[in-house]
Amino acid sequence: MKLSKLLKYSLVLLIFSLIAFFILTLYIYYFSNNPAVKTVYAFVVPISIFLVSIMYSRCIRERGLLRGIELWLIYFAIILLMKVILKYPAEIKILYNSIVLASSILGGIIGVNLKNKKAQV
Repeated sequence: MKLSKLLKYSLVLLIFSLIAFFILTLYIYYFSNNPAVKTVYAFVVPISIFLVSIMYSRCIRERGLLRGIELWLIYFAIILLMKVILKYPAEIKILYNSIVLASSILGGIIGVNLKNKKAQV
């Protein structure tokens, strides 16, 4: 495990998720009061972790399953730490976190198997 790359891509995940949440919040605030649009919030983290997992495992180029689990563990640890620090008494959503784990693993597997353009030439 390359800890520096793992932390780098974990930071990318957090920044990407925050930007997506910010853009979605601005869109809902200024353009839409439709409650159906608010369900999109549930899809931001799985899509973000899927894309970052592809980037991370493509950079490492081996063991995509483990790379996806590593990235999910960092995400899960940050969420748990935030809940403890902020004393947020919400329960852990097992189904939601298992979906996020599955998308992270899938992104890791796909990222390892993506061909690099330089390697094809």
